Amino acid sequence: MITVGALFVVVAGLTQTGAMALIVQPLLGRPRTVLGAQLRLLLPVTTLSAFLNNTPVVAMFMPVVDEICKKTNISPSKLFHAMAFAATFGGVCTMIGTSTNLVVAG
Repeated sequence: MITVGALFVVVAGLTQTGAMALIVQPLLGRPRTVLGAQLRLLLPVTTLSAFLNNTPVVAMFMPVVDEICKKTNISPSKLFHAMAFAATFGGVCTMIGTSTNLVVAG
């Protein structure tokens, strides 16, 4: 739990400084369709979620996704829902992605 709490501090720092937007913006670009935005969001969220806890990964991407939704007039619910599924999928792909996997493996 201490590690997850520490990740939230890192997320807050990345979000407040704008570093997260600088990192993610080239990956996501300016999609024109909902499907395009979902597909561009899938890879970075799934990859990070495989090696970090799901909750901080989603917290890290929420402000970026919200900004993209405002710029492209895409409904936020369509991207947030896809992001949650991508984070869950990435978490179950590796042994360290989700704490439940570690309990079952033990």
